[in-house]
Amino acid sequence: MGAIIESSSGLASTTSLCSWGTSRAVRIPKRMCDRAGIEIGSSVSIATGADADGPYITIRPVQEHRSYGAAPYKSAEDLFGKYSETPRAACGEFDWGEDVGAEVVE
Repeated sequence: MGAIIESSSGLASTTSLCSWGTSRAVRIPKRMCDRAGIEIGSSVSIATGADADGPYITIRPVQEHRSYGAAPYKSAEDLFGKYSETPRAACGEFDWGEDVGAEVVE
């Protein structure tokens, strides 16, 4: 495995592609995994592409799916209970001027 080179954009290294059954394997240095937040057993997404430099493979950690199921329950009373304590007059009314067009009500 090649030396790890650190730059302002991240870490870089060279390694060899190995055979692992009918698949291929690449050893990723622990320091790189730590920087990317990938641990043994983590889910990663793998994608291929090509650009002006040629074909490439990217490996990214799969972002944990966030759901509203994990959010604490809040009732309408919890959310808006104190709103009724505000005097209605304090909210004020807006005068937008005379009704015009389809707004005119008779």
